[in-house]
Order: sequence, then C-alpha cells, then structure tokens
Amino acid sequence: MKVLIIPMAAMAETAGPGSRCKLLAEAFCRAGMEVCTRMARDVNFAEIDDVRNYALDVPTPMGMPSITANLFFPLVQKLGITARKTVKSFDQVLFFTGNLDKRYLRRSVESIRAAIRDFRPDVVYSEFNVSAIIAAKLENVRLFTTVSFPTQKEYACEPKLAKGLNQLLAEWKLPATSSALELFEWADECFCPSIPELEPFEKKNVVFLGALKHHEMKKDGKRDKIIVYMGNGTISASKMLKEVKAAFDRAPYQIYVASKSLEPMEAGNLHVAPRWDFNKLLDEAVLFLNHGGQNSMVDGLLHGVPQIMVPGKVFERQYNARSLEKAGAGKLLSHEEFRSDVIRRLAEETIASEEMRERACMMGEKMMQAGGVQNLVARLRGEKDGRIDRGAFEE
Repeated sequence: MKVLIIPMAAMAETAGPGSRCKLLAEAFCRAGMEVCTRMARDVNFAEIDDVRNYALDVPTPMGMPSITANLFFPLVQKLGITARKTVKSFDQVLFFTGNLDKRYLRRSVESIRAAIRDFRPDVVYSEFNVSAIIAAKLENVRLFTTVSFPTQKEYACEPKLAKGLNQLLAEWKLPATSSALELFEWADECFCPSIPELEPFEKKNVVFLGALKHHEMKKDGKRDKIIVYMGNGTISASKMLKEVKAAFDRAPYQIYVASKSLEPMEAGNLHVAPRWDFNKLLDEAVLFLNHGGQNSMVDGLLHGVPQIMVPGKVFERQYNARSLEKAGAGKLLSHEEFRSDVIRRLAEETIASEEMRERACMMGEKMMQAGGVQNLVARLRGEKDGRIDRGAFEE
C-alpha cells in the first residue's frame, strides 16, 4: 500500500501537523507501507529518515508577497504583534497562515496533484491541509484526514473567508462550501488523535486514535523538573521567559524552556534551548506549562504530568485547556494573569495535588488504550474492526 501524507504548512511555529506527519510516516513504514510526503520546508520542517519528500510551497501570512513576509514576519512575531490577534475559528487559522489565499490554494492544489500522479498513492492523508483534500478529490484518490473537536464547522467558523476557495471549487467543478471546514467532511474517514472524554465527537466517520505514539508511563522515580513550551501563542517569548524565570527562581526544580524564538541559555536552574527531548524530560517532570496545543496536552498525559495551560486568544487551545481542567488533570491560566506570582501559586497547588496527578495518569492510560497508529493502519487496510500487534509499530 502506498500513502502520501501532506501536513499543513505555515511560516509560524506550529509543531502539531509536522510532528504528527513524522509519527504517521514512521508508523506506516514499520507496517510495510510505501510512504511519501509533500511537506513545505517551513520553520516546522524536519527530515524523515527513508521517506521521500515532494517539496511544497510555504504559504505567506494572509497571502502577502513572499519578500515582504520573509523580511517582516519574523520581526512581527518577535514583537508579539501576531499574539495580540484573537483567533475564533480554524477558518481564521487557515486565513492568517495563508492557506486560504486564492493564489496559494491554486498553486498548492496543482502541486499536490502532480505528486499524486507521480507517486500514485492508494491513500492521501491530510494533516489539516485543505489543499490536499481538494487534490485528492480531483484525482479520485481515497482520502483520510486528521480532525479535532474545535476545528469543526459546527463548533466555530467564518463563512466569508471561503470566497476565494469557492471561486476555485467552481473552476474545478467541485461543490461549493459555506466554510473551508466543510472540506474535512469530504474525507472517507476522519481520525482524532484524542479520546471521547476530551473531544466528544458524535460523527459516524470519526475514529478516535488516542495517542499516536506509544509510551510506557513511569509512575515512580525522581521527578525534579518543570517543562515549559509555549509555541507560537499569545504570550511573547520574551515575556514568557521573564515571568517563568521570576516564578521559579530558587525553586527546588530544574526549569526547561523550549522556544525557537529565544537564544539558548543556562542560568542557575533555568535551561533554554530551541527544543528538548520531551519524552525523557516529561518522565522526570512534576509540571508541564504549555500553550494548550493538542500535541502538548497529549504528551503531558502520556507521562502522567499535570499541566498548566495558557491558551491565550486561540479558540482551539482554549477548548483544550477547559477540557483538561474539567477532566481534573490540569489548570487553565488566562494570558491576562500570566505573571510570576500567579504562575508560582498555581504551580505549587498543582504539584501538591495528588488527585490531579492521578487524573493525569488515568487520562494518559486511556489515551494509550484507544489504539493509536495500530487502529489507523487497520483502517487504511480496510480492516474496520482490526487490531494489529503493537510490536509491529514499535522501534
């Protein structure tokens, strides 16, 4: 079986689609499938061993000229200007990142169609890439896609942003849509990398995968670390570092901050780098402070680590934070209250809560029981109720 995976591209740091693409590609390869990707070499790009990649253009914010975007977007991010924008729906995410720009849509759809014709996949897998969905339909190839509860049209949408999209759909003789989010309903099957307790879908073609990666939770051993990852969120990297440093100065924990926008640093108990091995560090963590991204939330749960989530003005992250808080496995912190004294107080309460840690462990175990990539591979092969030996998917 041949699978072409296409993650959403963006100039901004948004690790979710790219990291899930890597996990899926490696799992499909271990299952004996032939895999290719069509990934943009954006800030989130990472090579995948033994997997051929067809390069995809990087969209520019709101479709601005590439020269302008390359010159000014890094500065805009550094100054925290983009963080001030409230994001109310995934339509807006697609618009702000340039994925709904008419020129980019036309170019990327044709680019993906060319890859489909060359590779001839049995399945196209879209990791939130709307161009991939359109290309698969135009080429009449079986289509799978990742979904999340708050990215549904029914949850939140902005129909006016579909104008350019509908003009192209008319050219391609495809059905018009009232929102770009309706495109996800074109998939043969949709896969949610979560569990019903956190994302209560009721649609028949949505399959819950739980965690995509396997992890044996360590419930004992020394835990003396606090992990911080805020991604590209409402809190600027400079403010995040300032408040975190003040909150945990002289604390009895080692503080590990991951940010591509900060210079690497070693200062007392504070460690800053573009990335860390979260699989290792979270096994030794008492707390995970993050921006509420789905991947971050799942990683914390897999390691049984309670979380403080700062979703800022982004609708999806707000949903994730509320969902985790409701499940009793973490706390939501408003960006308006992102101050060292509040962070310190919440951290002390969260770390001291045995109940919260037990809830995090329980939710993590449910994530592992949902089937993960085993379930997905079985579906790819048409084994609707299949289960495949986990050993075939582990390194």
